[in-house]
Amino acid sequence: MSTANTSASEELRQKAENILRQVIEFRKGEARDWGQKIEHDGVIPEALWERMKDLGFFRLTKPEWAGGDGLPLRLYLPILEEVAHCHGSIRMMFHAHNSIWRPLGRGRQEQVRQWLPKVASAEWLVAFALTEPDNGTGIDLHTTARREGDKFVIDGKKHLITFADRADVTVVIAKTDPSLGRQGLTAFLVPKGRRGMNLQPMPEMMGDKGCTHSVITFDECVVDETEVIGEVGAGFDIALRGFLDQSRASIAQSAVGLAQEALEQTIKRVLSRKTFGKALASRQAVQMRLAEMATEIQAARLLCLDAAEKFDAGLDMAVAASMAKATAIRMVGSVTDSALSLFGGIGYAVGSPVERLYRDARSLWLEEGTLEMQNMTIAEALLQDARQDMRESRRSAEAQGSVQ
Repeated sequence: MSTANTSASEELRQKAENILRQVIEFRKGEARDWGQKIEHDGVIPEALWERMKDLGFFRLTKPEWAGGDGLPLRLYLPILEEVAHCHGSIRMMFHAHNSIWRPLGRGRQEQVRQWLPKVASAEWLVAFALTEPDNGTGIDLHTTARREGDKFVIDGKKHLITFADRADVTVVIAKTDPSLGRQGLTAFLVPKGRRGMNLQPMPEMMGDKGCTHSVITFDECVVDETEVIGEVGAGFDIALRGFLDQSRASIAQSAVGLAQEALEQTIKRVLSRKTFGKALASRQAVQMRLAEMATEIQAARLLCLDAAEKFDAGLDMAVAASMAKATAIRMVGSVTDSALSLFGGIGYAVGSPVERLYRDARSLWLEEGTLEMQNMTIAEALLQDARQDMRESRRSAEAQGSVQ
C-alpha cells in the first residue's frame, strides 16, 4: 500500500473513531429522551430528523465527492451497532439514510453525479420498494413496467415500504420482461407525488414505534427512461448487489447492538436483584446464561465484520451477509428471550429495560429477508459451487482419458 493510501486509510479510521465517540455520547444522553417520547407518542418528532441531520448522522456511508463521509462498511458497522442500542425507530432512521441510497450508486455516470449529492446532503430520503403483499421478492414479482416509446408505465402493488410517506424518491423494482427471469427486472427512481403512485399507511407495528410503513399502488404510473436506474434488465443486481447484500449485514449488526444492550441491562439486573439473600449473579445457572448470551453476540459480530471486509474489498458478499443475518437474527431472539427470563415478571411490564428491546428485536427477523431466505441463499451457493467442482472434475477426467 502506498504512503498516500495509508494516509487516507488512517484519516478515514480517525474520522470513524470521532463519529463513534459522538454516537456513543448521543445514545447515552439525549437519545434516551427521544426514545421515550417516540414510545409515548407513537411518532418520530420532526425535530429529531433535523437533529440527527445536523449531527451528521445521515451522511456517513455516502461518497466524499458528493458531500458524505465515505466510510467503508467495516468502519460504519461498529457505529451502527452503537445506534442500535437506541430506540428502534432511531436505528431505522440511521439505517434508512446510510443504506437505502446505495441503489442510486448503481446508476449511469450522469445519474450518479446528479443524484448522489442530494442523498449525501440528506436533501433526499430514499425508500426501497421491492416487497409485494401477495408475491415474493424475486422473479415472481407481479409489478410490471411496460415500455411505451421513451416512457415506462408501472402497474402493481408494493407493501411494507419503510418511510415511503416521507421519502423524496422511491426505488421501485418492476418486471419489464417476464420471459427473462432475473434479467427481466428493472429498477426505477420514482419521485414523490408522481401521478399514478398512491400511498396508504399500514397498521402500527409491534415494535419500532414511530417508524412508518406504506402500501404503494401503481396505476398507470408513467416514468421517463432517464429514471431507469442503470440499464433495463439490471434490476435484480441493483436490488441484491446494490442494496440487499450490504443491508443484510447492516441488519445483522443492528441485531448485535440491540442484543448487547439487552445483555448489559440484564447484567445490571442480576447484580442488583437478590433472592434468598444472594444476588442472582452469584448463581451458576445465571452465569452460564450470561456467558452464552455474550458468546452468541460476539459470534454474530465477527460474521458481520467478515461480510463487511468482503464488501469493502469488492468481493461477492452475498453468502457472508446471509450467514451474518441468519446467525444474528437467531441470536437476537435467543438473547432477548434470555434477558426477559432473567429479569423475571417485571421484565414483561411496559417500560421495563428489556420490554421494548424484546419487541424491537422481532422486526430484525423480517427486514431484508427471513431466516429461510438467508438459508436459501447460502444453500444455493453451496450447491452451485459443488456442481461447478463436479463439472470441472468430469472435464479433467475426460481430458486425461483422451490423452491416454
